[in-house]
Amino acid sequence: MNIYDTKTVSCSKCGKSIGEIAYDAVVTLPKCGQCANPTPEGDDKVAYVVSKYLK
Repeated sequence: MNIYDTKTVSCSKCGKSIGEIAYDAVVTLPKCGQCANPTPEGDDKVAYVVSKYLK
């Protein structure tokens, strides 16, 4: 039994741990920051940023 009455929340897409919430709270399809707002990384990010400003 957890003495703080919390449970760990994991991302529904990638399984990464997000944090802790109250044990009786209900969360539907939690997502981590990367899954909620995916942005390209590395060389792909340059093309992404340029395309955002040249619209």
